Parts: sequence; C-alpha cells; structure tokens
Amino acid sequence: MTSNVRLVKGFSLLEVVISLAVLSVGVLGLVKMQAYMEVKSENALKTLDALYIAESQMERYYSRHSEVIVSGDIQMQKVNFLSMADSTYCIDSVAISKGYSLTCNVSDPITALSGALRTIDVTVSWADRRGISQAVSLKTALSKYSEFD
Repeated sequence: MTSNVRLVKGFSLLEVVISLAVLSVGVLGLVKMQAYMEVKSENALKTLDALYIAESQMERYYSRHSEVIVSGDIQMQKVNFLSMADSTYCIDSVAISKGYSLTCNVSDPITALSGALRTIDVTVSWADRRGISQAVSLKTALSKYSEFD
C-alpha cells in the first residue's frame, strides 16, 4: 500500500505576503509614533525653559532688586514698590536671546488695601515647530511689606 499523503514543509507565498503586510503596517505605526513623541518632547523642553524664564522674572519681582553697573562693577539696587511696573524691570533680553517672548504686567496698587498690594502676571510665549503659539503664565500678588524690606 502506498500513501498519497505529502508532508508540507515551509510557508506558502500567500502567507509570506500577508505577514509582510501586517509587519509593514506595524512599522509605519511606530514611525508615526516616533515623530509624534519627538514633537511632544520638544514642547516639554521648551515649556521647561519658558517656566525657568518666568520663575526668574518672578524672583526678580519678589526680591525687588535690579542689577546696575557702577564704574564697571555690577551692583544690586533696590527697586521702589511703585516703580515695579516700569517696563525696564522686565528682563525680556534673556527671553529674546533664547527665542521666547516675555510679557510682564504689574497692576497699579489696589487702593482698597491701602495701596500695598500689586498683582503681577508674567507670560512667556513661543511658537512651536508647527507655528502654533504656546505660553506659560505665572500670576501672583506682591505686598509692599515683603520680607526683603
């Protein structure tokens, strides 16, 4: 007796083509995810830089000190509470050099509180790689009678 049963070894061409198609769809998904994660990573780094710039400006308002150059020496000078709203007190040169835009808004003293309180709003903005505007904003209130007086 002879048997007509053949042992099939290996894969058919159709199975190989289907597996390659499934594999290529998976790889394309990974490439798209990599590009998406790169954009998100860049935005996270930019946000951290912007937050650092905004915090530096806030610290400058809290301490109310400004650097002045006297005979070639850098010295710290106390800034009057009423002159904090002056635009020269905003350190936008640091932000511009890093590709950011810094906006500092200091409100007039609130007269209901005897003129001893100012609200401060510091906003650092930039355009991401897609041209969409992004921003970090810090807001606080500062008393005339701070620990630095």
